[in-house]
Amino acid sequence: MLFAVVAFRGATLVDGTGAAARENALLVVENGRIVSVGPSSPAALAALPPGAEVRDVSGRWIVPGLIDAHVHAESDADLKQMLRWGVTTVRLMAEDARAARALADRSSKSDAIPDVFPAAPIFTAPGGWWDQGEPPDASLDRTPGDPEAAGRAVRTAKELGAREIKLMLDDMGWCRDPTPRLPRMTPAVADAILSRSAALGMRASVHAPNLADARAAVAGGATLLAHGVLDRFDEPTVARMKSRPVYYVPTMDVFEFLADTRAFVDGVLRDPLVTRPGGLPAETVTRYRSKEYSDGYRRRYPNFESVRRKLPVLRENLRRLHAAGVPVALGTDMWAFPGLGASIELDLFVKAGLTPLEALRAATQTSARSLAIGEDRGTLEPGKRADFLVLSGDPLADVLNVRKIVDVYKRGQRVAPPAAGPPDR
Repeated sequence: MLFAVVAFRGATLVDGTGAAARENALLVVENGRIVSVGPSSPAALAALPPGAEVRDVSGRWIVPGLIDAHVHAESDADLKQMLRWGVTTVRLMAEDARAARALADRSSKSDAIPDVFPAAPIFTAPGGWWDQGEPPDASLDRTPGDPEAAGRAVRTAKELGAREIKLMLDDMGWCRDPTPRLPRMTPAVADAILSRSAALGMRASVHAPNLADARAAVAGGATLLAHGVLDRFDEPTVARMKSRPVYYVPTMDVFEFLADTRAFVDGVLRDPLVTRPGGLPAETVTRYRSKEYSDGYRRRYPNFESVRRKLPVLRENLRRLHAAGVPVALGTDMWAFPGLGASIELDLFVKAGLTPLEALRAATQTSARSLAIGEDRGTLEPGKRADFLVLSGDPLADVLNVRKIVDVYKRGQRVAPPAAGPPDR
């Protein structure tokens, strides 16, 4: 029997705002929204409306649903896997604005996949990164050759329902050298895309791992840097990012993956929650462990030693921007481990110097704000949407305990079984 009001009593609750965890909490949900969060006292329980369902989650932890601010998905299977690992909302980088809008509309009504907020289309140079066999947009030009064409394409994207676009400012030399570098967007075209998106009230995510490109993107009006920056930030750029603000999504996992694919994959697969039944499929684990898999990435991205040398800078930039008050959101871009990538990235945030509480806030409240949906979700506060996880392990003691999922709730409803529940489920 279903009740409009459901109360979750007894868990330790982390609300996503950065506030300290609340022990023995009472989380009250009605029709997909949070009604109240407070202590699970006899008086609070007695004040529940008649017929309310009370679910005892004593000994558990509750955290907001994770929000991944940078994903790609090749199929619904990828999106379903994200939800099963506790990711309830995503920013999806997509080529086709019309198709992305249709997926976003479908996701808002589905309990099988996260809510999708697209950054679409992905603009790049002809033959550049993300024009290497990726599909074109049937309705507009993703590779405009001049500022006028760029402005028209952005306007068309807006008319098709896009709220955010993405553009590539990168020749990929940082990971592809000595293979030939790729054509890159001209500054005039990039400026036209950024200025037109700003004039139309659209957000703009920019792929710009090199500092000069990142600085130009921030100056041009980008609302989000979609990757970590490989060189140490200068103070004026940090100050500008804080003041606007410009969100920083460091995707640490991608750089760690490219620096040493073998070590990265082996480290992820070392966790028995990842490889047990319900986690990754056995055939996927076998493929990832193969020499052919890691060697393939070394051939495709042969500049791995340079990436490895940049890892300390990437960690320093994450710490420094966070300490300076630049909003740091969590995004993964992790094609190998959809959904699971969020916990990988949380762990890398902590290893870079953030506390588990700070990392969780980046993956919830700050990621929601980067999508301009912070008033609706991302924290467990009255009025917010009831997207949350019930965990069997304390994520503040070890942030990887976000993998110990008992239940995933989206809009207050228990959704598909988690990818890897706790042993005592």
